[in-house]
Amino acid sequence: MPFQKYASIPNDLNFREALLLWARKFVRSDTGATRVTQRTIDVLCANPSLLDGREINEATFMLLRRHAFNEFELSSEQGHRGDGAMSGKS
Repeated sequence: MPFQKYASIPNDLNFREALLLWARKFVRSDTGATRVTQRTIDVLCANPSLLDGREINEATFMLLRRHAFNEFELSSEQGHRGDGAMSGKS
């Protein structure tokens, strides 16, 4: 689905749902996917110039992937920190 350039992106339910569907492919939880989607939309709203180029889809998905990888790293760190298996303690 090609994304459009217009000011109502934060309120566009189709845009949000499309991002959420893609975010779910990168992270394990719905909560994480929601955070990734919101972060992506927040950055696009704060920096609308990111959508000035011809490759709107690529710019949007690059941003989404970056947030998804950050989310994945965060959830991995939290998982390893609490289970004791990775700490080397008996």
